[in-house]
Amino acid sequence: MEKGLVSVMMPAYNAAQFIAEAIESVLAQTYSRWELLVVNDGSTDETAEIVARYTDPRIKLIHKENGGEASARNVALDHSTGEFIAYLDADDAYLPHHLSVLVEYLQSHPDRDAVYTDGFHFDPTGKRLQPLSARRRGPFEGRIFEEVVRASDVFGPPLCVMLRHQLVAEHHLRYDTRIVIGPDWDFFVRFADLGTFGYVDDRTCLYRIHETNISVQVGMQRRAGYLAICRENAIKMPNFDTLSAETRTAVFYDLLIELLAGQPEKQNDVTQWAQFQALPAAEQARLLRLLASQSLLAENGQSELTAQWLAESRRLNPADKRGAVLAALYRVHPAVGRLFLRARNFFSPQVKQTSPLGDIK
Repeated sequence: MEKGLVSVMMPAYNAAQFIAEAIESVLAQTYSRWELLVVNDGSTDETAEIVARYTDPRIKLIHKENGGEASARNVALDHSTGEFIAYLDADDAYLPHHLSVLVEYLQSHPDRDAVYTDGFHFDPTGKRLQPLSARRRGPFEGRIFEEVVRASDVFGPPLCVMLRHQLVAEHHLRYDTRIVIGPDWDFFVRFADLGTFGYVDDRTCLYRIHETNISVQVGMQRRAGYLAICRENAIKMPNFDTLSAETRTAVFYDLLIELLAGQPEKQNDVTQWAQFQALPAAEQARLLRLLASQSLLAENGQSELTAQWLAESRRLNPADKRGAVLAALYRVHPAVGRLFLRARNFFSPQVKQTSPLGDIK
């Protein structure tokens, strides 16, 4: 690893519309010690031709068959030679001081293994919209493993993050190629378990919102499937059990109630995991009651699992009044329990799911 060098990773698939702007933003950096690793992920447009027009030796074009963002990032990691690793997707851009701010922080804070900044969302015309921090919790510094596991809104898009390469190399961290939505979150969860983060309150980068964003293109059901893998990976990490009961419960709620909705057999399998059974009894009971409610409301509810979940919920927390009412109504007849739940939901309507970037203004 070359000291002071920043390896900028840029996966590119059919990125001809914006990739020149992204590259120009790297060339405009006030910090000049960088290598830009453009991984052409089987593009069928003019992506490769546009990149090839740049003669700066710091820009390296790497070709591979199409395999997705995670596999492209792995190729970039394999070719990285810098002390630091930075992120730039082919439709985003750095502001001129981005690399200098991040490198200066890491060089002056040897106790930190990574750093992140703020930035702006911007539209295809270049108009700046909300800051990235408008959709974040935090900022957080130090060991932030719990915060990163809790949800993906610590960093937002990865272009605001810089990592020390040494920690990645020592632990051979790589991206999970099964994940299309959330591979960076999954990667940062594992990095955050090993290293510490700093934060610089400066808006140094631009994250573009447009109709071909992968986050916009992928349907909600497929998105849930990919995020479920992120959740499962986190739960199976050795240090998951060191997290607070509140965070562990929130992770299981997200996986069981949100991401695996409509998949009762998978949901039931998860309730058998040791990590689920290590939750406080009252939280296990609540989640099982919610699973039973969800199943009961489904058009083809799994009656055997519904009864099983209700019974186990009552065993774990006999004092739960909601569980007692639902179990009693279910014993009268499942249809009675279903009518009760539908009536309750009528007066407490659920928030309709929309595009994950639909609220950006």
